[in-house]
Amino acid sequence: MGSQREIVTFIILVNLILFVFIIGMVYFISQFRKRKILYEKELAHIKMEYEKAKLQIEVDAQKETMIKIGKEIHDSVGQKLTLASIYLKKNGVSSVSPAQNNLGEISELIDESLTELRQLSRTLVNPERYQTRLQDLILLETRRLQSMNDIDVVVEQKGEADLHEEAKHNIHRIIQEFLQNSVKHARCSQITIDLDFTDEQHLQVKCADNGVGFDLQKTNGPGVGISNMKKRVSEMMGRAEFHSRKGEGTQLTFFVPY
Repeated sequence: MGSQREIVTFIILVNLILFVFIIGMVYFISQFRKRKILYEKELAHIKMEYEKAKLQIEVDAQKETMIKIGKEIHDSVGQKLTLASIYLKKNGVSSVSPAQNNLGEISELIDESLTELRQLSRTLVNPERYQTRLQDLILLETRRLQSMNDIDVVVEQKGEADLHEEAKHNIHRIIQEFLQNSVKHARCSQITIDLDFTDEQHLQVKCADNGVGFDLQKTNGPGVGISNMKKRVSEMMGRAEFHSRKGEGTQLTFFVPY
């Protein structure tokens, strides 16, 4: 009897161990399948997110390109054509001799606008860099204004430094924008531009006119021109300050690293 009990006990233990083993294998296989399915889902999700991110990058790149084109058209070609329009309107009441001089300036502006438009068409990512000094670019703009308008433009400079081409490009566009806004809206008789390079880390630029000014608090949001100027300063990791009151003119001061 004792021997039979031992045999039965042994068989029961073996069966129990086998049962536990089978249960363990079933559980292991079940968990393995679940993990595999989860892994495949996660892999599919990662692939989908990757494709989304890739597509988003392409969309963002296209948007950035379109924004850049829009800014350049507005700030460069648009500004020159605006000047041409202003000068043509002035010619309607000008004497013969000044009108002849104005037509030469208009022709030059239109030629430059067409050249820049062709350059933008050829390359959207790498626009032509400026090879001229910032000071000379500003003086060119001021000469145009003074030759076509009864506005005295004073440019003053303290110190001198070499600027990165992109910074020079943006600073020129900001000053150009301020000049055009003053000509179109301020009804001013004088514009001053101060360039201060004496700080070894930052360039300070101050643009001011003695025009009619406006109330910044009551203006229904910044105009496209002001927004563009602020955005360009922000892109250069700088800061901009606008001050204007009715009857007291408008002043823009911005600081950019160089």
